[in-house]
Amino acid sequence: MNPQHLRTIQKIAKKIAPKYKFGYHDTEDLIQEAVIFGLEAYEKWDQDRPLENFISVHISNRLKNYKRDNYFRLGLEDSSEQRQKANEAKRNLMTPAPICDQSLFFEDLIDNQEEVDFLLQELPPLIRNDFLRMANGVSLSKVRRQTVIDIVKEILNEDG
Repeated sequence: MNPQHLRTIQKIAKKIAPKYKFGYHDTEDLIQEAVIFGLEAYEKWDQDRPLENFISVHISNRLKNYKRDNYFRLGLEDSSEQRQKANEAKRNLMTPAPICDQSLFFEDLIDNQEEVDFLLQELPPLIRNDFLRMANGVSLSKVRRQTVIDIVKEILNEDG
């Protein structure tokens, strides 16, 4: 190996490795790992292409994999039950929770089918669409939701 190539690998490793620092891994440790990754990649290098580009991409990808494979939260490695709970919590964050309407008025109204039928006849088309969305649990902006509630109350007050 050309000594200039070794210096290039070390220079690139010192530049890239600190970006991937995590957990208890020290920057110097990651630089050493990056140099090892670079030396392993050197054997695969096509000499018709620039060494710097090849090594920097290779080291960066290997450090991403290293971080992915070695990162864990302390305390969770002891118990698979704790790990399952943590994973379940992550899954729950990805599942949208049903949005409950803030108005008990609207919830009570949906339970009364006669009033719903009456409102569907009386509501303007755009408001009717929003009303049906709310009735089916679809989220609306706060302003649109309040507009629907205000118009529904207005229509019901006129009817008595």
